[in-house]
Amino acid sequence: MFRTTRTSRLTGRRRGVLAGGAILAIAGGLLAVPGTPAPASAAPVEFVENFDGAPAADQAPGDWTVEHTNTAGMKPGWQGWSFHSTDEIVATWDGAGDRSSFSKGTGLVAVVESDKNRPTTGNFDSTLWSPQVQLSSSARAVEIGFDSHYKQGQAPQNARLVARFDGGDAKTVQNFAANRLNESAKFTVDVPAGAKTVQFGWSYLQSSNNWFWMIDNVRAVEAAPAAVTPVLESARKPVAPAGGAARIELSGLRAGQQLSASVGAGSAAHTVPVPAANADGRAAFDVAIPADQAPGVIPVRISGPDANPLDLGITVLAGKQPAYHSSEQQFWHSGFEGGPAQGEWKSTGASAWEMIDRAASLEKYGTDRRHAFTRASGTMAVAESSKAAFDGALSSPAIPVTGATGGPLELRLDSHLLRRGDGATSAKITAIYDTGARAELAAYGAEDRESEQLRIPLDIPSGAKTVTLEFAFTAPQGSGSWRIDDVELVRPLAPLAEAAQPSAVVDVFSDVQGSNLRLQSQVLPGLRALQPAAKTVVANGDLTSQGTDFQYTNYFNAFNRGGGDQYPTKISTIGNHEFFGANGSETYISRFLDRTGMRALGAEGADPAHAGLWGEVLVDGQLPVLWIGSEHHDYPSHVGSGPFVEMSDQQFTWLQGRLAHWREQNTPVVLFSHHVFNDSVSGTYARFYQGDFSSDTARLEGLLAQNPNVTVLTSHTHWAPELNDWSVEQRFDPAAKHGPTIVNTAAVTTQYGPVGDWEEGPVAGADPVGLRVGLYEDRLRVTAYAFGAGGAAKEVKHIDVPRPGEAPVDPEPQPEPAVSLGATSVAQGGELAVTGTGFQADEQLTVTLAPAGGSGDSADPASADGAPAARSARAAAPAASPVTAETRATANADGAFRATLTVPAEAPAGAYEVTVRRADGTTVAPLAFAVTASGTGPGEGPGGTPSPENGGDAGAGTDPAPGSPAAGEKVPAKTGGGLATTGGPVLVTAALLAALAAAAGGVVLLRRRAA
Repeated sequence: MFRTTRTSRLTGRRRGVLAGGAILAIAGGLLAVPGTPAPASAAPVEFVENFDGAPAADQAPGDWTVEHTNTAGMKPGWQGWSFHSTDEIVATWDGAGDRSSFSKGTGLVAVVESDKNRPTTGNFDSTLWSPQVQLSSSARAVEIGFDSHYKQGQAPQNARLVARFDGGDAKTVQNFAANRLNESAKFTVDVPAGAKTVQFGWSYLQSSNNWFWMIDNVRAVEAAPAAVTPVLESARKPVAPAGGAARIELSGLRAGQQLSASVGAGSAAHTVPVPAANADGRAAFDVAIPADQAPGVIPVRISGPDANPLDLGITVLAGKQPAYHSSEQQFWHSGFEGGPAQGEWKSTGASAWEMIDRAASLEKYGTDRRHAFTRASGTMAVAESSKAAFDGALSSPAIPVTGATGGPLELRLDSHLLRRGDGATSAKITAIYDTGARAELAAYGAEDRESEQLRIPLDIPSGAKTVTLEFAFTAPQGSGSWRIDDVELVRPLAPLAEAAQPSAVVDVFSDVQGSNLRLQSQVLPGLRALQPAAKTVVANGDLTSQGTDFQYTNYFNAFNRGGGDQYPTKISTIGNHEFFGANGSETYISRFLDRTGMRALGAEGADPAHAGLWGEVLVDGQLPVLWIGSEHHDYPSHVGSGPFVEMSDQQFTWLQGRLAHWREQNTPVVLFSHHVFNDSVSGTYARFYQGDFSSDTARLEGLLAQNPNVTVLTSHTHWAPELNDWSVEQRFDPAAKHGPTIVNTAAVTTQYGPVGDWEEGPVAGADPVGLRVGLYEDRLRVTAYAFGAGGAAKEVKHIDVPRPGEAPVDPEPQPEPAVSLGATSVAQGGELAVTGTGFQADEQLTVTLAPAGGSGDSADPASADGAPAARSARAAAPAASPVTAETRATANADGAFRATLTVPAEAPAGAYEVTVRRADGTTVAPLAFAVTASGTGPGEGPGGTPSPENGGDAGAGTDPAPGSPAAGEKVPAKTGGGLATTGGPVLVTAALLAALAAAAGGVVLLRRRAA
């Protein structure tokens, strides 16, 4: 036997029975010394330690070691893992917080104490390492046991038992993520093939001002391998749509171990093979979901030889959903998904915009409030000056806006603009139309504008067919950044008429937590005074501070005195504070349901013990109001931090079914949850608010992504409604064009706002806040009110959520513009009728007469066979300025117009053409006709109206479509510097008239004005 002995460092401290890292290796009288390979015939080893041989508080016994970082500023002798008696621990830090209850620890114990014992800055790490223990050649597993007394602190603290073989990487044996007080812990660890040594470590990481961990009586011994319990590395409640597949990833298996999965129940059960575990003990497989699988939860059991069974359920969501439409028409949306060039976005200028997601952005550029852009979903566009000056523009593809002239559109985008230092930054948004017109829509740069949705009117000019949106950002190095996402064009809802009355009303408050006087004298009187009076009120969680009977009594006394008892329907949701105590989750749930009367409102068929934690009422016969709640929270294990929600499959499938029902009915839904979704409304990026729904997060977010008709009201953060992200349209699916709306209810008690990157602080002097939800013909309006003394209400802000709607009817396709002439020829001084259809309503048009071909002279007519006709004697005369004429016209509501052109008396006879120039500068291809000499030839006389006898169309020259305007304003004929006369009249032959008539009947085309 090999033993290292140490003398006791303090009077009265006993020596260890097996002192200072004693290692026993019984091998027929042979000794196995640490670091010396044991003979092949060595028997299994045993290793024990009780820490009584530690020579000093900050010195580990024997070959034990302590590794720590950032312990400067902590109490001497207590910096990371140290060695003290339980009496010393209690005397130094007092017996509060369960310190005195470690009865299994005797003599000296190893302890890491972090309560009121923090480093100067940041968090500290400390790991206590055992010596390397020799393993026999036949070792297959090692059993490690110890007495443990662990109290969990707040995130990001992490405590775990780890093992490393032959000095390799440490692998986690057990996580300690909840209170585990005064227990004897024991774990079996498989030995990798060929391993010669094992070393165990107790790691206490990322802690500051938390609690403690004490261990004693460590024992390690070789043992037979235990049946493994597969560890689910993928989501504990995997999610897949019908027709998709759920990925299941396992760890904790033995290399080569083969398991199988039974999927489904009863006659529907079938077996899915699981690949053999790899060298790291991992295996992964997919479970295919049939396309016709009904939404719900499918049970799965994973089992096999030498493995404890693992049970889980795959949540199946509905397959592909039909396109969602609302009372607010969306013309175009881009979320930057699908790669850097998605939708042909282009970056120009000296600096390039990046397409990057939020996580990658934070890794590349750090926080500094960049992470507060919680509106962003998936890929976003980033202009960043932290590493170099930025000067660049991002341009959208050309967005069709034809048919969008029935009123102003609205440009919406999620925007996160940060200004840093003294550098001048500039952020501009410009609309560029295909007509060449530009309009600056907005300019920013003087201050931070965090996580807001910009809503900017966009007037489409007449004639514009497309618009390109340009986002230009300039900033000296280190002076700021701009992030944007989810750019869209919509036809916004019209302003709500002042006289409009809601058809259903709900009053809302949350987070009272003992602020009963505020509830009684401000919030409830204020809500009751709003008109029309609501018949339903929702208290969205944290009614009390700790869920005691006494606190419920005080709460309801204030509630009733404030007028709460006047609401016929009273709904309460359970918050985290309703669980705050050590009496067990079911005790607090039962008390909440009994004291609030919520059992009577529970969903039909719900577990009777939890009936009322979730349910539905139809408010005023029109608005479905649903609520959900946690079915378990172990406050002592989590000491006030999350996750807070555990949701049964029964509750989830109930919610899934109700949302499917109302989506089919095209009905808006209001869903209440005290707890929040990660990175949604204000404050939810903070660590304390991450992971409220734990393993239910993925399936809840997937369900809500399929139901944009839902407005979710969440509480918990207390963050003030003045913040830009008080409400968000949350695209849980980054590629979706629409998402559910989430609104923060703020609080009756103290309101909060951001401090630094991750912290929060109270907003001084803020009045308590309550909400009103109103259902109108075309929208659901949620309004936040601050309530002063006596209930005086002041609106803070509101959000209008469009109601679900039918698919918009595509507008009739716009016909191509067509122009016709009232005659094929007109005598000098006569009038020509010009009519047209297919233009924009009220479009301004210019009708022009000019010589054919655009030359300064009258063109010579062609002969019947196309050869040039004989020129008259005037052909030799000097060139004269062309004679032209114009008139203006306005298209009527049907896009038709009628105009009259007067042919100048001095216009030389010959070939001419008429063009119609549109408001955007484009022209309708010219129509040919002839000017004849006054007093000769057909077409003579006012109007030039032809007749069948002179070869014209008897219908030509008649009024255009019904409602066409009268002839446009006449414009004096334009002449050059004097009209050159050519003597006698020029006769227009029948062949010429026929040729011109044929040309006039050609297809009408558009051509763009030359630049």
